[in-house]
Amino acid sequence: MRVVEVRAEQGRAVVAGVPLGAGGEGRTWGLPPDLVEALQEWARVAATVPAGTVPSAAPTVDTISRRGRQLAARLSVELAAPVDYCDPVTGHRVALRGVTRTPHPPPVPPLPRNGHAVDPAPHPVAEDAEPTAVTAAAEPTPWGVGLTLSALVAGVVLLANLALAAPLIAGLGAIGLIVDAAVVAGLVPALWLNRHVPTWRWAVHGTFAGTGLALVVLAVAAF
Repeated sequence: MRVVEVRAEQGRAVVAGVPLGAGGEGRTWGLPPDLVEALQEWARVAATVPAGTVPSAAPTVDTISRRGRQLAARLSVELAAPVDYCDPVTGHRVALRGVTRTPHPPPVPPLPRNGHAVDPAPHPVAEDAEPTAVTAAAEPTPWGVGLTLSALVAGVVLLANLALAAPLIAGLGAIGLIVDAAVVAGLVPALWLNRHVPTWRWAVHGTFAGTGLALVVLAVAAF
């Protein structure tokens, strides 16, 4: 899946290498107008701060970075795609992966000094923060565990569907296949809404795979 980069250049927000904005060379990507305006305002404010300014020297820098990460997280939700946030002041990059709502943004690492990185200041976490959303935004995608979970769920769904639908196919033939497909179709909306939720998305993908394989097998048996 392509990673979308969001950054600020010369007072203008840039998404996936294209300036954000309607008309001319700009593009809105189908984003809500309020998000487009918020990104543009963030880029304009960021342009007023000299590059390389450390947060301790200008409190505005931390505000700009935090606001940028929040907007990048929302952008990831709107585009349903992973986003890399490039901080306009420090130049550091923060990966936002699979967020389903705007979480408390992860801290931007400080600028290295004399070749050695400075330990970041403690980042307070609100008591009501959702660790699942924060973890998904700050950590890489767990492909190994995720695909294993998807495979297990696919196997369980495949066997369950075959066991429940086999009597229908044996007794009703093609009509039984249609009945099974109708039941499965009723589950699709609920599964589709959770396709980007951390952890659950792997189970959703496995359910789709297992259901698809079961329908193929049942179709062969029916005809």
